[in-house]
Amino acid sequence: MKTMKLWRIAFVMLAAFSLTFCSNDDEDFDANNLVGTWQKVYDKGVVSEGNVEYTFSANGDCDIYVYDVFAGDTIIHRGYMLKDNRQLIIYEPMYGGTPESQTWNIRKLGNSTMSWEMADRPDIIYNFERTAHQR
Repeated sequence: MKTMKLWRIAFVMLAAFSLTFCSNDDEDFDANNLVGTWQKVYDKGVVSEGNVEYTFSANGDCDIYVYDVFAGDTIIHRGYMLKDNRQLIIYEPMYGGTPESQTWNIRKLGNSTMSWEMADRPDIIYNFERTAHQR
Protein backbone atom coordinates (compact mmCIF):
# COMPACT_ATOMS: atom_id res chain seq x y z
CA MET A 1 0.00 0.00 0.00
CA LYS A 2 2.84 2.40 0.84
CA THR A 3 4.51 1.63 -2.47
CA MET A 4 1.34 2.46 -4.36
CA LYS A 5 1.03 5.77 -2.53
CA LEU A 6 4.68 6.64 -3.31
CA TRP A 7 4.13 5.82 -6.99
CA ARG A 8 1.05 8.03 -7.04
CA ILE A 9 2.95 10.95 -5.46
CA ALA A 10 5.84 10.47 -7.90
CA PHE A 11 3.42 10.44 -10.83
CA VAL A 12 1.69 13.64 -9.68
CA MET A 13 5.06 15.37 -9.24
CA LEU A 14 6.21 14.23 -12.68
CA ALA A 15 2.98 15.45 -14.28
CA ALA A 16 3.24 18.83 -12.53
CA PHE A 17 6.88 19.18 -13.61
CA SER A 18 6.08 18.26 -17.21
CA LEU A 19 3.20 20.73 -17.47
CA THR A 20 5.25 23.52 -15.94
CA PHE A 21 8.24 23.23 -18.25
CA CYS A 22 6.47 22.20 -21.42
CA SER A 23 5.35 25.33 -23.23
CA ASN A 24 4.63 26.26 -26.80
CA ASP A 25 6.86 29.08 -28.09
CA ASP A 26 4.15 30.11 -30.55
CA GLU A 27 2.03 31.33 -27.62
CA ASP A 28 4.49 34.24 -27.34
CA PHE A 29 4.62 34.97 -31.06
CA ASP A 30 2.08 36.34 -33.50
CA ALA A 31 3.52 38.18 -36.53
CA ASN A 32 0.25 40.12 -36.90
CA ASN A 33 1.01 41.94 -33.64
CA LEU A 34 4.02 43.78 -35.10
CA VAL A 35 1.99 46.59 -36.71
CA GLY A 36 1.65 49.49 -34.27
CA THR A 37 3.85 51.61 -32.02
CA TRP A 38 6.34 50.03 -29.63
CA GLN A 39 8.38 51.84 -26.98
CA LYS A 40 11.76 50.48 -25.97
CA VAL A 41 11.92 49.62 -22.26
CA TYR A 42 15.05 49.35 -20.20
CA ASP A 43 16.06 46.98 -17.42
CA LYS A 44 15.35 48.06 -13.86
CA GLY A 45 18.11 50.28 -12.56
CA VAL A 46 19.09 51.55 -16.02
CA VAL A 47 18.63 55.30 -16.37
CA SER A 48 17.60 56.39 -19.84
CA GLU A 49 18.27 59.90 -21.11
CA GLY A 50 15.46 59.70 -23.65
CA ASN A 51 13.25 57.16 -25.34
CA VAL A 52 12.89 55.27 -28.60
CA GLU A 53 9.66 54.24 -30.32
CA TYR A 54 9.26 52.10 -33.41
CA THR A 55 6.06 52.44 -35.45
CA PHE A 56 5.49 49.60 -37.92
CA SER A 57 2.82 50.04 -40.60
CA ALA A 58 1.13 47.29 -42.59
CA ASN A 59 2.74 48.52 -45.84
CA GLY A 60 6.33 47.84 -44.72
CA ASP A 61 7.24 51.31 -43.41
CA CYS A 62 8.96 51.79 -40.08
CA ASP A 63 9.30 55.18 -38.38
CA ILE A 64 11.75 55.34 -35.51
CA TYR A 65 11.10 58.21 -33.12
CA VAL A 66 14.08 59.05 -30.93
CA TYR A 67 13.95 61.55 -28.10
CA ASP A 68 17.28 62.43 -26.54
CA VAL A 69 17.55 64.85 -23.62
CA PHE A 70 20.52 66.59 -25.26
CA ALA A 71 19.70 66.31 -29.00
CA GLY A 72 15.91 66.61 -28.96
CA ASP A 73 13.49 64.80 -31.27
CA THR A 74 14.47 62.84 -34.37
CA ILE A 75 12.32 60.73 -36.69
CA ILE A 76 14.09 58.18 -38.87
CA HIS A 77 12.20 56.62 -41.78
CA ARG A 78 13.03 53.02 -42.66
CA GLY A 79 11.49 50.02 -44.33
CA TYR A 80 11.09 46.61 -42.77
CA MET A 81 10.32 43.05 -43.71
CA LEU A 82 9.79 39.82 -41.87
CA LYS A 83 11.84 36.86 -43.04
CA ASP A 84 10.59 33.42 -42.01
CA ASN A 85 8.21 35.28 -39.62
CA ARG A 86 10.87 35.29 -36.88
CA GLN A 87 13.52 37.54 -38.38
CA LEU A 88 12.95 41.29 -38.59
CA ILE A 89 15.03 43.22 -41.11
CA ILE A 90 14.97 47.01 -40.79
CA TYR A 91 16.61 48.72 -43.76
CA GLU A 92 17.28 52.13 -45.19
CA PRO A 93 15.77 52.24 -48.67
CA MET A 94 18.37 53.20 -51.28
CA TYR A 95 18.04 53.57 -55.01
CA GLY A 96 20.76 52.00 -57.12
CA GLY A 97 22.71 50.56 -54.20
CA THR A 98 22.64 47.96 -51.50
CA PRO A 99 20.47 49.11 -48.59
CA GLU A 100 22.01 49.26 -45.14
CA SER A 101 20.11 47.03 -42.77
CA GLN A 102 19.92 45.56 -39.29
CA THR A 103 18.69 42.04 -38.73
CA TRP A 104 16.97 41.09 -35.49
CA ASN A 105 15.67 37.73 -34.29
CA ILE A 106 12.26 38.19 -32.71
CA ARG A 107 12.24 36.30 -29.42
CA LYS A 108 8.75 37.32 -28.32
CA LEU A 109 5.92 39.16 -30.05
CA GLY A 110 2.69 39.28 -28.09
CA ASN A 111 -0.17 41.77 -27.84
CA SER A 112 1.60 44.07 -25.42
CA THR A 113 5.28 43.05 -25.25
CA MET A 114 7.99 42.29 -27.76
CA SER A 115 11.65 41.25 -27.50
CA TRP A 116 14.42 41.16 -30.14
CA GLU A 117 18.01 40.02 -30.19
CA MET A 118 20.51 41.20 -32.80
CA ALA A 119 21.11 38.38 -35.29
CA ASP A 120 24.90 38.55 -35.19
CA ARG A 121 25.17 39.73 -31.57
CA PRO A 122 22.82 37.70 -29.33
CA ASP A 123 24.08 39.67 -26.31
CA ILE A 124 22.21 42.75 -27.60
CA ILE A 125 18.55 42.43 -26.64
CA TYR A 126 15.81 45.05 -26.94
CA ASN A 127 12.53 44.82 -25.05
CA PHE A 128 9.42 46.78 -25.99
CA GLU A 129 5.93 47.56 -24.75
CA ARG A 130 3.07 48.54 -27.04
CA THR A 131 2.11 52.18 -26.58
CA ALA A 132 -1.45 53.47 -26.54
CA HIS A 133 -0.80 56.33 -28.95
CA GLN A 134 0.23 56.38 -32.61
CA ARG A 135 2.65 58.89 -34.12
